[in-house]
Amino acid sequence: MDEIRVAVTRWETRAPWWQRRRWIRGLVLDIDGHGTTQTYGTRSLDAAREMVLEYLHLSEVEVAEDVTIVWTDRVP
Repeated sequence: MDEIRVAVTRWETRAPWWQRRRWIRGLVLDIDGHGTTQTYGTRSLDAAREMVLEYLHLSEVEVAEDVTIVWTDRVP
């Protein structure tokens, strides 16, 4: 696999009252042909890359650690 295409959607929600109602943000990552995963509490593309690679490894898809990821913006 030379490259992976991932469509990214941003999400956010209010935390429960015991967490002082701060905003929690994340990314939904739709991995082309493999499924969907998400980050929680961060919108960092470095964290998103780790989530994509972990998801693929757990799905038993062989992929190199230095594979190219093509990020695309998905409009909700």
